[in-house]
Amino acid sequence: MFVVYAIMFVIVAFISWRWVKAIDYMKENHPDYKGEDFLNWDDVPTSAGRDGWDDNTVHAEGDF
Repeated sequence: MFVVYAIMFVIVAFISWRWVKAIDYMKENHPDYKGEDFLNWDDVPTSAGRDGWDDNTVHAEGDF
């Protein structure tokens, strides 16, 4: 049973360490990022698709 707990501890410690390194990376390399675009529920697009790319129009090969 000790081995199972030790393996779980090592895995959780590794994930936590990587998470802290990622937060530090974002702080150092992108200090102006506030995360306001992540899960922005107030600005839900009215068209289909995340960026409105799926507008259900058919394009021929010559249109591009």
